[in-house]
Amino acid sequence: MKRTFLAALSLIVISTSATPAIPLPPDMSAVSIVDFNQQPPIGNLGQPLGKITTISGVVRQALLGAKSTNLDLVLSVEAVNDRPLPQPVIIPFKIFETAQVATPILGRSFRYVGYETGSFTGVPAAAFQFVPAVATTDYRFTTIYQVLREELDRVRTKADLIRFNDRRVQVIGKYIAHSRKPAAGQTGVIGFQGNYTTANIELADGTLVPLFPPDNKQSLRSADEVRAYTGKTVSVVGKIQLQTDNRRSNTAPRSMLTSMDGIWLERSPQ
Repeated sequence: MKRTFLAALSLIVISTSATPAIPLPPDMSAVSIVDFNQQPPIGNLGQPLGKITTISGVVRQALLGAKSTNLDLVLSVEAVNDRPLPQPVIIPFKIFETAQVATPILGRSFRYVGYETGSFTGVPAAAFQFVPAVATTDYRFTTIYQVLREELDRVRTKADLIRFNDRRVQVIGKYIAHSRKPAAGQTGVIGFQGNYTTANIELADGTLVPLFPPDNKQSLRSADEVRAYTGKTVSVVGKIQLQTDNRRSNTAPRSMLTSMDGIWLERSPQ
């Protein structure tokens, strides 16, 4: 018999078989832990908990009243597996600890692969008959979306740069660092002295993609980053745009990363 999600959560009885260990009142619907594990309930996104899905929508700010901050972000899901929802579903999220996913930004569109999961939160009201009360929420089942991967267009060649110009993408190639002693006013860093280290991502066809325009102060790469990635194949998430090198006259525009959300060692193709 097919049970609804609410019926499944009305009472969970811990037992080692599908039969409750303690007889239940005849007017109570119940499901054992065994049944719960064998047939996960349907989540807020209309899919079974634990099922891998692809969702898209916009990053929003959680409605937490006066305590709300820019860090209190939620996902406003508009489509699941490319099927539009009747109305957006707001759901908290977590990024899996080993996922190569940039921190979401308020107002930005997203397309994530992951799964909805859940747990009980809060404290049963009856618990405070035995211990002093504390500030908490009602005892209830809540879900979050566990983000495993962000779906982005991948740039591996010059043709990809042209095709995906002015988009947020994933650039894949070899990290190449270059140090120089620049002339005054050529770095974007006022009063800079010493060696100025920039970096390019070398694509599969040899095309070089600078990390930021050379006269932008963000083009200066940290010593830690250079040590970690030089000569290695990396994945960089950011926006690519055609830019002109202002240090040189009569040069054609070239594609550069003008924003950068994250850099990781590239994993095996998925």
